[in-house]
Parts: sequence; C-alpha cells; structure tokens
Amino acid sequence: MNKKYLLLAVAVVVAAAVITAVNLWPTERKELRARNLCLGMLSEATAGLLHDGKGGRVVVDEDTGGTSGAEANKPADPVFSTICFVGRQNAGAATTRIQYTLDVRPADARNAATKDATPIGGGRSGWVGPRQSEVQLPAACGKEMGTTARYVTLTLKISPAVLVEEDWNTTSLIASSRTILLESVGNLAKQYDCA
Repeated sequence: MNKKYLLLAVAVVVAAAVITAVNLWPTERKELRARNLCLGMLSEATAGLLHDGKGGRVVVDEDTGGTSGAEANKPADPVFSTICFVGRQNAGAATTRIQYTLDVRPADARNAATKDATPIGGGRSGWVGPRQSEVQLPAACGKEMGTTARYVTLTLKISPAVLVEEDWNTTSLIASSRTILLESVGNLAKQYDCA
C-alpha cells in the first residue's frame, strides 16, 4: 500500500476522533440544559415559584414555533426560537395550566418599563412588573449567542390565573418574578460564557 494513502487514512481517522470528542465533551451549556428546565435557565424549584394555587406537578413545554417544513432552516441553538411555557399539570388529567412564559429575543432597543414596574437590581439591567418583566443579558452575550443585536432580552409574562391567586399582591409577584429572572439570566450567561 502506498504510504501517502495510509497517511491520508490516519489523518481522516484522527480528524473524526477530534470532532467526536469535541461534540461529546461536557460543557456548561450541555450540563445546565440536561439538569434544568427551559433550555437550562431554571431549576425546578425556582420554576414553581409562580403558581395559581391549584397544585399539580411543574411541567415545561419548550415550544420552538412549530414545524411547517422549516426544519432545515432551524438554528442549531434553539435559544432565540423557543418560548418556554411553564405550567402545572392538572391532577388525574393530561392537561396543563400555563403559569408563565419565558422568551429570549435579540433586540436593538429596550422596551419601556410598565408604570408599576421596579428595576430588576442584582447588577442587571431591566425591570420587573406584576404582569410582565424584562431583563437584558450582559452585553457580551449577544456575540456569544450569534446575534449582532444591541441587546438580548429575557421576557417573563405571567398568566392571569397566577395574578388572581396572588390576589394582585404585587410585592409577592415581583419578588418571585425577580428570582426567576435573575436565575434565568445567570444560567444563560454561564451557558454562553458571557457573564
């Protein structure tokens, strides 16, 4: 056998081994996404902070917007194409009650805070309101996440049933929302190494 063909075969095998090792190597992103809910953003305990008081197991649906033949155009990392629906499963039924949603989007401008919102705090930029909250990821995250947008915003929208259960207690709603947002942003920043 010709030595150059043998060297070529060895080079191909080594390249395949390197590619496989890189893909299988554990990363913070893989570990957080395997351990947590909502693309690795939330622990189950934190996910259950906002609820409608009717009990039930915490369930999460990571909706990627449907599959209308666009699978080929789907990004490799689903962070910008997924809305995370956090709900509670009804006892004895396969139905779920939505408690809130989390959505990560690139944006070139920040949304204005609602009139009853407070600053997020915790060294982060954003605001927390009783119905909806928004927080921006650290500035370095956009590039790491593959976007050229000026901001990457995480939005939390609360179900009306949760508002009723909390009896419109904005202090309690804002405290729980703040905890959910800060954990989510912290875990996303860890995943993309942009804290």
